[in-house]
Amino acid sequence: MSPIASFHSAPNFDVALDRLAEATQQLGFDAVDYGFMPRARAVDGRYHAPEIAWRNWPTRWTAGWARYSREDPFLCAGYPRTLPLDWRDVIGANWLSATQKEALAYVGDVGFLDGMTVPIHLPEGAFAFVTAVSHSMQGRWREKQTEVRDALFVMAHDFHAAIAPRFGFKSTPHDVSLSAREREVLALAATGLSAPDSALHVHRSVETVRRQRKSAMDKLGAHTIAQAVAQALRMGLIAH
Repeated sequence: MSPIASFHSAPNFDVALDRLAEATQQLGFDAVDYGFMPRARAVDGRYHAPEIAWRNWPTRWTAGWARYSREDPFLCAGYPRTLPLDWRDVIGANWLSATQKEALAYVGDVGFLDGMTVPIHLPEGAFAFVTAVSHSMQGRWREKQTEVRDALFVMAHDFHAAIAPRFGFKSTPHDVSLSAREREVLALAATGLSAPDSALHVHRSVETVRRQRKSAMDKLGAHTIAQAVAQALRMGLIAH
């Protein structure tokens, strides 16, 4: 499950965000937002307020959200992670402050009860995230949440890689060298193909494809194929 979204060919940021919204809707979500901070944390250790762009949220929702943006419970829980954050791991958590509980109530009041946030760690303390949300506590995406999580993870990193230059942000320097076949199997994985499906596509054995995927994962320091794809996209090693 990996909806194809041509972020890199979008003529501007708004079109890329429209495509992100369409792709996340195909995954079963109702709305999406993208946040970016040139530096995530201030000298006092608190988070900076991110600049947020969104689709399908209420028009003026950020006006009420401004008071919570530096204590956003999803940002606080997501920043230490590299993998997607399931909102169920935050809602009702015992570490929430009174202000963070208010923030959760506010999000519920504007119509969103469930979601997933993908953290995107960047050089020099910068940070971005993509959050996809649902009106229901049991949205359509929950039916295949593991597949959806992996697809959203790749999609979020691909979106950021496509729009980052518009913020004057350069790709992460890297010295990872992937073989042509390792890049090929990662590119196929980015489209949602499994190892057996990729093997049929490239006319190689399933074991060969799995070995090439594992080799690429090791070189990229990834624990899952979704992580490897996201890393390769961010480093510009493959295109989606």
